[in-house]
Amino acid sequence: MGYKKPSQRGLSHHLQNHHITVSTMRRDGWVVKAHCTACYLDCWVDLTTVIRLSGPETRLFGRTTRCRRYGCPGRMVFLATPPGETLGAFWELKGPPSAARAGQGDDPPDP
Repeated sequence: MGYKKPSQRGLSHHLQNHHITVSTMRRDGWVVKAHCTACYLDCWVDLTTVIRLSGPETRLFGRTTRCRRYGCPGRMVFLATPPGETLGAFWELKGPPSAARAGQGDDPPDP
């Protein structure tokens, strides 16, 4: 079995790989943004800042954070473009199907 570059792997491989960390995402060239489901605010996520604030083993799949807009009570979900995919097309980083574990909604540090 040979090694396949991340940009040569399929979309389903990236979106079903829930154990990928932010350090791996940064190394492979993911583009990540956060989207508020209440006010529709979009913010770019700097993976270097996330690594510095919460550590290289942080995972964004299935996570949310509070909205950055003043006074908005909404939650932001993480959307990403995996390596090798068209920039500007974002997919939600959903958690694994059995996401009923404790700490599922814990916030990573605000980027």
